[in-house]
Amino acid sequence: MIPSTVNEQKREAFLLFESGRYQESLDLCYRLLATEKEQSLEVLAATNLFSMGRLEDAGVFFRDLCQRMPESSYVHSYLAKVLEARGDDGAIAEWRSAVHLDPTNQDALRSYAEYLVARKDFLGAVPVLKRLVVQGKKPGDLTNLVRALIGIGEPQEAITTFTAYGLDPCGCPEYLDALCLAKDYLLAAKTAETIWHEHRNPAALRTYLFALSQYDVPAALALYAAIPEYQQEPAILFDRIQLLVAQGDYVNARAATGALLAIADLPRHRLLECELLAKSGVPAEARAAYEHLIAAELRTKNDLVLLEQIITRYREFLLTHLSRDETLARFIPVVSDDVNVVSLRETARMYEALGESGEARAWHYRAYRADYLTGGLSYVVYLARHNDLRECEKVMLYILANVKKTKDLGHVAAVIMEPDGRMCRMKRLVTLLIKRFTEQQQMLSSEELVLFARAYLFAATLELEEADYSLCKYYCLCGMDVLPAYSRKVLPGDFLQVLCTAKERSIADPPVLHRPTAETMPSVADKPELELAEQLELSAQEQQIVAFLRLHRMASEMDLRKVTGTRRVVGIVNRLIAKAAAQGIRLIEKKGVSEDGEIYSYAGT
Repeated sequence: MIPSTVNEQKREAFLLFESGRYQESLDLCYRLLATEKEQSLEVLAATNLFSMGRLEDAGVFFRDLCQRMPESSYVHSYLAKVLEARGDDGAIAEWRSAVHLDPTNQDALRSYAEYLVARKDFLGAVPVLKRLVVQGKKPGDLTNLVRALIGIGEPQEAITTFTAYGLDPCGCPEYLDALCLAKDYLLAAKTAETIWHEHRNPAALRTYLFALSQYDVPAALALYAAIPEYQQEPAILFDRIQLLVAQGDYVNARAATGALLAIADLPRHRLLECELLAKSGVPAEARAAYEHLIAAELRTKNDLVLLEQIITRYREFLLTHLSRDETLARFIPVVSDDVNVVSLRETARMYEALGESGEARAWHYRAYRADYLTGGLSYVVYLARHNDLRECEKVMLYILANVKKTKDLGHVAAVIMEPDGRMCRMKRLVTLLIKRFTEQQQMLSSEELVLFARAYLFAATLELEEADYSLCKYYCLCGMDVLPAYSRKVLPGDFLQVLCTAKERSIADPPVLHRPTAETMPSVADKPELELAEQLELSAQEQQIVAFLRLHRMASEMDLRKVTGTRRVVGIVNRLIAKAAAQGIRLIEKKGVSEDGEIYSYAGT
């Protein structure tokens, strides 16, 4: 028998893979790679490992291939699949690389879109799905596009997409959601009723009853009572109870809640029972139900978000029905004796509601010590609300410097940018936030990119107020660059407005786009101090800072405040850096943040 050639063996390895015989294909790949290193075989071997579920080995293979084949969309997409399967946030960066390198790679586009939809990153999914729909018009892509458009608050466009491509309402329940979101309840009810009668779909029945209740409450209540099928559907029962409560019919609502608990005894349903007892004028029963529910949830701590919601409602109930002393006598043993961040934080809120700020602060601080992130964020919000801005900034700088996960960084950013405007005006905080976002930029979701853009917008506004127009313009351009498409919370026009103001106020308006980077920019080296001062037209305070840094090589913001006799050191240093950069000189470098403010290093020798 004539032995097969190398090319024939390669073809066999690919055929074995296509037929699902991954181990045999992998063994053949290894034999061939022992004598000849060929990238196509290495890619096939890595793909076999992934298909066999050997994610760690596949990840090592694909990472190595990414280093040697950085332009391969296929390799990046499979590394993304490996990382996604392992729950690694780095998957999003690889998906972005894959679709950027080859926008026609439908497998990568579709997998990326499904990744984003699964994580409810609808803002990022819309442009990907629109590209897929243009290229292929597959029903699954259209359904996901409708879902994503609803997710970003564009129900009308979702409805238009649905009708333009002739999708079947039965195969796209999101269409009903879009109609309800667009407040077209009449059409939503008619469509859902048709689907219900034709397919006996409980989800369609639920939408039909909900939509009907929005414009004809008596008819909806009558229909809830007339259709026996809903009796075994917890979601429909829950909707009926909510409607009865809204109408003030607590007797029937309690009866329906009993039926609901009989088929689905869940903590959120128990909470509904507690609230109904309170509304029904039986506070003793309500209190006992609340305390029983809290005790059960504190034992398991399965859902801390729900636990917080339950304790919040319990606190509000006690404050409404009992005196101050009675409230504390009930609340402390039920909630506060269990040392967990939710109980500590809710105890702080109880004391705050009672006007005892000292106790409230002490309990907030304990929550911060128990959990620097969850407890710390509520602590800084309390501090900002009570105008202790120095401590607020100090704690938030610590949280921001130590937060690790990208999702947690987004939570921290959202707190900094609260509408009250206190923390977003803390320059050190905003600067550090931009630095942390920059470090994790490749792994940010679309909502986190919006927060990143907002941070740049706040930073630009602060620089505008300090008359640092070059840095203001730079931040505006950076913000527009990271801002994702279809954003509604921050718009490109927000940056343009600040940018135009900066350009109008600037006398010289030097360009900022093509400034040399820190790596390519020459340092000041041993340029004479007087010559440097003349070249950069340094003010007296700026000369003091340069001279101090020349001597000490590194200094904190607090050190430079003492040297210059002003608190506006950050703005002065930023102007120094901008002046030097405009002349192609690397003068001062920022080295991070400490308790004494920003740290600056002299770039010369």
